[in-house]
Amino acid sequence: MNTTVLLIAAGCLIIMLIIAIILLWLRNVNIVHKIAFLFQAIDNGDYAFRFSEGSSDNRFINATLNRIKEILQHARDEQIEKEKYFELVLNAVDTGVMVVDAERGLVLRCNAAARKLLKRDAITHINQVKDQINNFSVHETTATINHKRVNIVTVSDIYNELTNQEIDAWVRLIRVMTHEIMNTLTPVISLSEALLPTATGEQQKGIETIFQTSRDLVKFVGNYRKFTHVPTPKPKLFYVKPFLDRMALQVQPLVEKGVTISINCQPKDLLVYADESLIARVVSNLLKNAAEATVTGQHIGLHAFSDSDESVVIDVTDDGSPIPSDVAPHIFIPFFTTKNEGSGIGLSLSRQIMRMSNGSLVLLPYGDNKITTFRLRL
Repeated sequence: MNTTVLLIAAGCLIIMLIIAIILLWLRNVNIVHKIAFLFQAIDNGDYAFRFSEGSSDNRFINATLNRIKEILQHARDEQIEKEKYFELVLNAVDTGVMVVDAERGLVLRCNAAARKLLKRDAITHINQVKDQINNFSVHETTATINHKRVNIVTVSDIYNELTNQEIDAWVRLIRVMTHEIMNTLTPVISLSEALLPTATGEQQKGIETIFQTSRDLVKFVGNYRKFTHVPTPKPKLFYVKPFLDRMALQVQPLVEKGVTISINCQPKDLLVYADESLIARVVSNLLKNAAEATVTGQHIGLHAFSDSDESVVIDVTDDGSPIPSDVAPHIFIPFFTTKNEGSGIGLSLSRQIMRMSNGSLVLLPYGDNKITTFRLRL
């Protein structure tokens, strides 16, 4: 009897133990499944789930898994914020920056300045811009990021940077000079004008000379003030061909002297977004210079087109006297002139207008034909 009871008791214990093992196994399987689900969701970037923390037997496990999710989500959010911050910093600099996979040439990151300098909406491979970057100042360094070797390529437009700094320096200098000269001359003009009615003889002639010379000097200084007070451009769309036709009328009298004028605009309906009155001042000044350089039998040309970067280009050309090689580097400097009665402000003012219009004005290098070409790009 005792043996039978012991066997039954042992059998019950074994059954209970098996049931407990099965329940524990099922519980562990459930926990494993939850952990697998947690990492699968996180790996997919899904943080919207949450395990129940109510009356469940797994409340402690669920709360722990939820806490792990919150910690990982917080770390992910911090990483995203840091990436946004560095992206903003990277896009704020004027230097183009590209991070390139050293082995495959893939562009892993590219800031706004690089896309602007290289005139591309997107850059996915370094071979896309390999020829273009040769036109800029390029610096390349190698680094290892996430066990991957990358090249950090920086691209700078040194020429435009120096040109802008040079123009800013001239603007500041001219502002100071014209301000001081005007402050000095204003009382001289007022006093000489007040003394003129009471002066006689040689004294009157002297005061008249002082008065007239002061007024002429004020007018002269006024021309230079134009360089520092270019109106803010008010751009709008206008057709280039009719615009060039109007500009050509300004030098039309030269046709009677045997100077030919041609206009070529491709396409005929080419549009540009700019301040027409300001661009007219630039083209008018260039045509005036071209007219002064040409004689009977020579030619002035206006050629407009859209280049590969979809910029609008206007070339003003003439086959008159070429600009000497020792003079060409200085023609855009304020005050510089080779004319006896020139103010030296025309070309520098024209470049300032183009700069404020987000464009450029350059003198192209001479070819074998020795044609002088000033190029406006908008």
